[in-house]
Amino acid sequence: MMEQLTNKTAIIYIDIDDDLGDIGIKTPVIGEKDAFLAIQRASEYIPDDSDFNSMVVAYNLYNKLKSNNNVEIVFIAGSKKGGLDAQLNLSKELEEVIKKINPEQSILVYDSPEDAKAIPIIESKLKIIGIQRVIVEQHRGVEETYVLLGKYLKKIISEPRYSRIFLGVPGIIFLIASVFYILGIASYLLPVVLLVIGIAMLVRGFGVDDMIEKWWENSTIMVVVGILSIISLIIGIVEGYLTSQTIKGSYIFTISSEIISVLPYLTFSVIILFAGKALENALTRNMRVWHDLLKIVAIVLSYYIISGALKNIQEGIYVFQVQLLYMLSISSMILITIYIALSILEKYKFT
Repeated sequence: MMEQLTNKTAIIYIDIDDDLGDIGIKTPVIGEKDAFLAIQRASEYIPDDSDFNSMVVAYNLYNKLKSNNNVEIVFIAGSKKGGLDAQLNLSKELEEVIKKINPEQSILVYDSPEDAKAIPIIESKLKIIGIQRVIVEQHRGVEETYVLLGKYLKKIISEPRYSRIFLGVPGIIFLIASVFYILGIASYLLPVVLLVIGIAMLVRGFGVDDMIEKWWENSTIMVVVGILSIISLIIGIVEGYLTSQTIKGSYIFTISSEIISVLPYLTFSVIILFAGKALENALTRNMRVWHDLLKIVAIVLSYYIISGALKNIQEGIYVFQVQLLYMLSISSMILITIYIALSILEKYKFT
């Protein structure tokens, strides 16, 4: 027999990918009456789905406890977009639930590993005293298997988090293959296809797409400058390769020429990142904008000093000229002095 609960408890069914939204159920669902109506609707549209079974489990648990305990049943959902969008929406709905029924603790019911991602979010706002995962074992015939496959194919086509991988990546490969065959360079197709697949696996494996989405929502400026920085870096690498194919001379001359050709693009890649951060800080009136501006100045000075040294090497001068050494010393002292002065000013202003 289950121990009596002394504090108000919310029995929460989690649907992080918002399958309930597909059948017209608006979340959060709060209370026995609305939960019963939601289950009735789900029984009409998704009777074989694990989401329906989980809703029923949560409802039965509520009925079991309600006679002797202060409990309330709740259904909350995330978003079809998945990732950060789903987590933010679920967090928003949970706050709405807490505001309406003011529970002190919760029991969670869910059916998939994806739903389990919501547990830390709920735990940060509400004490969890119980977790029940619903595992539905079903024996399906051939026709039911085709229905199930059709359901997953629909998910692949309609849900962005699946379609990016199962449609987007093959689409890019087919497009590249078509272009390569038209240009008559099909011999390069295999390494390029492997590169695309490798990049897709890295992006999905390390959650780079979710990270970019998070950056975009938090800072559109940084995403834009990040893309420009990557483009500049790629152009620099191509430029360095083309330089290595055209420059003829000694090994040191060739290497220095390659670095000189790549250096402007590399410098721009770094500068634009700090410039984007400086712009973001300026728009939010953040005092630390001077940190980014100082870094930009240091990078520009470093570019001129390095490029000057490399040109000396190309001309056969393997020892830094006095002028370059003087410029390096003076610029370093100036930057250090400015940094110390601004640090003191910043500390004085915020204390």
